[in-house]
Amino acid sequence: MEQIRGYDDDTGVIAGAAAVQPQASYRRFTAWCGAVVGAGVLLVTGFVAVIDPYHLYGFVDSPALNHVKPLPEQYREQIKLAQAAAVRPDLILLGNSRVEVGLDPDSPQVSAHGRTAYNMGLSGTSLTVSERMYARLRGSAAPAAMAVIGVEFLDFLVKPDEAPAPPASGAPLPWQWRFDMLFSIKSVSDALRTVRLQKAADPETMTGRGQTPLRNYNQFARQEGYYAIFQQKAGDNAKNLVRKPHNLFVAGTNRSESIDRLRTLLDTMARDRTEVHLVIYPYHAQLMAMFEEAGLQSTMDDWRQLLVREADAVRARYPNARIDVWDFSGYGGMRCERIPAPGDTRTATRWYWEAGHFKSALGERILQRVLGGETAFGFRLGADTLAANRQRIAAERAQCAGDYPQVFAGARDLVANARASAP
Repeated sequence: MEQIRGYDDDTGVIAGAAAVQPQASYRRFTAWCGAVVGAGVLLVTGFVAVIDPYHLYGFVDSPALNHVKPLPEQYREQIKLAQAAAVRPDLILLGNSRVEVGLDPDSPQVSAHGRTAYNMGLSGTSLTVSERMYARLRGSAAPAAMAVIGVEFLDFLVKPDEAPAPPASGAPLPWQWRFDMLFSIKSVSDALRTVRLQKAADPETMTGRGQTPLRNYNQFARQEGYYAIFQQKAGDNAKNLVRKPHNLFVAGTNRSESIDRLRTLLDTMARDRTEVHLVIYPYHAQLMAMFEEAGLQSTMDDWRQLLVREADAVRARYPNARIDVWDFSGYGGMRCERIPAPGDTRTATRWYWEAGHFKSALGERILQRVLGGETAFGFRLGADTLAANRQRIAAERAQCAGDYPQVFAGARDLVANARASAP
């Protein structure tokens, strides 16, 4: 009789069946592994999406679970642009950390004027980043009806032979940062951190409208006192100031990187019919006195004139442009706030975290002024008011020096020490 194909006379086993069984088991095992991996991916992405540590999805908003979000440590520009595009604000706040910390987009001043605001301020950045962020936002949302732009005096100081800034490195592709924010070890860690933050008294956080209010400084103040916070930052400021050049323009030009970016930003907003408020920050008297000790007072005065000229030039190019320049700097009133004594961990400042960063309480006064509220805080600058502004600042300095001479003596010592230790 003909032998059955695949039949082994010695074992009595059909060889083909023996080969099929391991293959089927392998396929089942592979499918099982794929299902486990897929379930894990869905579980991780679902957990991150629900907890939503970066205010990107909004599926759940629970005070017990995820209402307070951590401060992002990466992709902050991309996160803010995505949030702003979702909010579609008609009032945008632009600038560096002084704006990001001090101007509250959820301010009653904003809602009272029927505005929806978003804080696009970004720590450690200049007008180059502000201009880029606004340009990208215009690509995904309608131009804002109003913009409050914080202008940083120190960013406008350049060496006469300073070369143009190199082009910015390429931004991550949208899918890259979106993937990292949804499915990465960091996103899972931040989601877990979000859950833990709900029980924290003073967490480091960024709100859904982009503000970073420095609430974690309350903890530092309770432990070390405001004097320690002011002095640590003042020491850093002094080292920075003694290295700063005293020029506003690159030699032989009327330009610099910051001036170019300001012109581009103002021209764009004029074409968009956006109402613009340029804000000179309300530096604390300690920092103003340090500017003076570093020999920057006259340069700062020239810079104020520069801002007025640039605003006038935009109005000449665009007759319907609406631009105001506000000077909140000086020495008077809130800016001369006393720094608590060394070792005092009970006294809290009302207006400043330290000399460079004002609290939201002072930011409220700024917003009240630019939104048309009645307040004596803030001076509107124009070609015809520059002299009066200089007189105001001189009078405020004299008053503050009489009331609080220690702040000037301290600034003098800080700058002198920084010069002595400079390489």
